[in-house]
Amino acid sequence: MTEEAIGRIETIRDLLAEVSAQAEPGQGGLQSLSLERPEEGLTSVQKQWLEPLGPVRAALGRGMFATNRWLLRRLFRLQVTGLERLPEHGQYLIAPNHVSYMDSAIVAAALDRQRLSRTYWAAYSGIALGNPLFRLGSRLAHVVPIDSARALFSSLAFGAAVLKRGNNLIWFPEGRRSPMGQLTQFKPGIGMLLNRYPVPVVPVHIQGAYEVMPGKFIKRLGQITVTFGEPLDPRQLEQEGEGEQPHERIVSGLRSHVARLGRK
Repeated sequence: MTEEAIGRIETIRDLLAEVSAQAEPGQGGLQSLSLERPEEGLTSVQKQWLEPLGPVRAALGRGMFATNRWLLRRLFRLQVTGLERLPEHGQYLIAPNHVSYMDSAIVAAALDRQRLSRTYWAAYSGIALGNPLFRLGSRLAHVVPIDSARALFSSLAFGAAVLKRGNNLIWFPEGRRSPMGQLTQFKPGIGMLLNRYPVPVVPVHIQGAYEVMPGKFIKRLGQITVTFGEPLDPRQLEQEGEGEQPHERIVSGLRSHVARLGRK
């Protein structure tokens, strides 16, 4: 790795991006393991999060999602547009902006039962595993707990394993909640996933959640709108976006589409 590349590294995310850029075709070390054979990079405990729910837990999960949908639609007058754009057949990845701690619950309330049953969520492990109640709720919701700041390769492995098994995946490309409610830069992980597993990716924009919950507590009640965009081909995004590497161009193109939804 050149001195210039080393100088660009400030976080583990930066290191991953540089490793990807430097890798020769057919190589790639940990990244290759994470994307090509993802479950080999996960522990037996981590793999349990990928397993289907039994009948009892599945019923509890449906009840949890139904309750969440009822609350969000009544307390915050949740409006959903573009849901019909989601593919009826085959898998896809949903990529929403991230402005509040409510975002996962908001997207879940926008989706119907059938779609939720075959959808997994990439969620920050600090919340998903925060206490026994959150851990149970995360398991019922098909959450895969990731922490890209400390274990980015296992985070990629989780996402890749979900896609390789043929399931849908919800991945927040910004990696963390926007502190000011504005769209921030997307992390490279989603580009790497889509470069290896080019499933349709659906841009999503959440409006109003930041005003309702700008921090850890709900500030006021108000209307929240979720807009689903047209499914996008990652190969087309690669042609549209900017950057030296394919995953960088995919990320760039996807961010433009999410931003465009926010301006409508």
